[in-house]
Parts: sequence; structure tokens; C-alpha cells
Amino acid sequence: MGNSGPNLTDSRAHPSSAKNSSWKIEVLLAGSWRGATCTLLSRGHHHIIVDTGMPHEAHRLLNALEKRGIHPNDVRMVINTHFHVDHVLNNCLFPQSEIYGSQQSHDWCCEAYSDLLDEQNWVKLGLKYYPESADYERTSELMHALRRFALRWWDRKRLGDPSRFRWIETHPVPDDLEFLVTNGHVPGHVSVIVHKGSSPTIIAGDAVLTREHDENVFTMIPHNRKQFQLDRERILSMLGHILPGHDDAFSNSGGEPHTSS
Repeated sequence: MGNSGPNLTDSRAHPSSAKNSSWKIEVLLAGSWRGATCTLLSRGHHHIIVDTGMPHEAHRLLNALEKRGIHPNDVRMVINTHFHVDHVLNNCLFPQSEIYGSQQSHDWCCEAYSDLLDEQNWVKLGLKYYPESADYERTSELMHALRRFALRWWDRKRLGDPSRFRWIETHPVPDDLEFLVTNGHVPGHVSVIVHKGSSPTIIAGDAVLTREHDENVFTMIPHNRKQFQLDRERILSMLGHILPGHDDAFSNSGGEPHTSS
């Protein structure tokens, strides 16, 4: 499976209806070598969560919201940068929310996890999703780890009711937000840009795993390494506040691209 598919483009919506107040941005779950960053965007009574983490983190996520006086039913929108298990399996905690994400990423990830569960053929089937596997020394180790992860955690029901999905290929994004297509990690991956004056915040998802130590993150190889490197460099060349998928936030004031170690 290549990078072809729906023609996703960087998009903003309804600029004329943007509110005067800015989004307040708070990290609910900090990214780590094996856990994804979960971010809260708030503007008045409008709350959005970008990526929701894994089932064993549900209590931490709910506690973080409770400390802010927010009930799960108050969250009316969830955005998934992509549909790997560490980013989506608490979607179900927010029954009143619309769930925004790329249908390309959703379908690709769901099919990949389904094939990983095929006891007899999963190794061969995995090549459909990771065609560059032969280029990496640790691919076999990582694929076996990914399969164990899927066997333990994958539960499609935890993605939320399918009737609540709003695919970014066909639905406009909320005011003052921009979806930046970053396909290298998985097809259809999106990063989220929150526009706040001259210094935006980029919620990178796994387009930027860490600031400089990607090799420490428990994740699979990129679907497309060249595109992943281009996506990473593109984000790290932007002025603003950057929230990686598996690391602490940092500010990039110089506008010079960072490089991976």
C-alpha cells in the first residue's frame, strides 16, 4: 500500500467565524517512549482532545480532566492524528464527542491490526503495510513486538461509535485549527496546527516522535521513511510550540530544521 489515496490537503475552515479568544492548550498525558501525548484544547465551554491514549491510561486521563472541572460528556470533539492503538483506545470515554480523523489512516490501521491477528499469515501480510521492511535491521523484532501489542490491546470498539466519525477528507476542520497531512508514519496521518497569533502550536502526533531520540520510542518503522523524514523536517522548521507524539513539548524559535540523532 503506497501513499496514494484520498487527496488530502492542508486545510482551514470558516475563518470568518473564528472567535476572538484563543484556544487554551494543555497536555493531559505527557508523551513517553511507550505512551502517546494527549492534549486538551479549550475555549470557553468548547473542549477538544487530540489523541486519547490506551486503556490502562484511562484513569489518568479522566483524573486530569477532573482536576480541570471537565466531565467526559463536556468533551464534544476528539481528534485522532492516526489510529495506532496508543493514540485512540480511549475515544470511547467521550460518548458525546464527534471523532475527527483521516479515513485513510483509520482503514489502513484497522486492516493492519486485523492482519496482524492472522496466526498463520501475519508475517507475509505485514509486508503490505511496511513495504520497506527489508531496509531495517530490527524489522522482525519490531513486527513481533507490534503483534504482541495488538494481541493485548487492539479493540475496535474502543475507537468509539462509527456514527460519530467525521472524516477530514470530507468534513471541514474547526475554527483556528489546521490539519497538516504528514503521511510518512502511516498513510493519512495528520498533525494539528493551533493558530494563536504569530506563534502557533503544532500537535505533531507521530510525525515527530521526539525532539531528538526517536530510536528510544516503542513504535513501528515508518511506512515511508523518506516521507517521514520530510514530514519531520517540515514541522521542525516551523516557528512555534511543538508537541511531539512521544516526548515533552518544546519551542522552536529559530526556524532552523532539527535533525534526528
